[in-house]
Amino acid sequence: MRTKIRNILIATIAIIGLVVPSVVYANLNPSFTQTINTGALTSDIYQSDDATPVTSPSVAFAAQNYSFSCKTSTATLGDSSDKVNVTNLANGINTWNIAIAATGGATATWTNGTQTYKFNDSTGSGCTNGQLTVNPSVATLTDDCNSNCTANDSTVSKGTSTAFVSGTQNSITLLSDSAGTAWEGYLTGISLSQNIPALQHSGSYTLPMTITLTST
Repeated sequence: MRTKIRNILIATIAIIGLVVPSVVYANLNPSFTQTINTGALTSDIYQSDDATPVTSPSVAFAAQNYSFSCKTSTATLGDSSDKVNVTNLANGINTWNIAIAATGGATATWTNGTQTYKFNDSTGSGCTNGQLTVNPSVATLTDDCNSNCTANDSTVSKGTSTAFVSGTQNSITLLSDSAGTAWEGYLTGISLSQNIPALQHSGSYTLPMTITLTST
């Protein structure tokens, strides 16, 4: 009996010795991850390098003489060193619009100390008190990106020639996009025309303006 038990134990030990331990291998199925950050819808007035903002942009209208009659002075907004730029790399933008308006609103005036005249009065075809017209339709629109951007040009459009009118036309569209697709470009050569009332006092007048970009 003891011999039989001993043989069983020997057989069992032999079997145990033949057991091959399991090997755990590393996972050979890596998971890659990638984050693409959303961009932004922005606008600025850039210098000729298309990257450096103009610190204090200004537009000088042609000087006019003191006169018995209404005078029209012209100027240009945007040139090779003052580019009105829009960049849209934001997701979820449906439309955008960039417009110009007087910083002081509808009650703002051209001002030289105590002397003033208006930029938004249509009385007398704009000559009685003064009126400013902005015409972006004659401006040059330049793409500032690659073919992925130019493919979206069809939805980007320049504004039309429009005069400021107090209370009804307080801002004027320079450029807009009806689709809000990825795009970047700039405007140069926006025509400006200001009617100056007869016998307006001589002096150096200023009218602060603000360009605003909005989206939906």
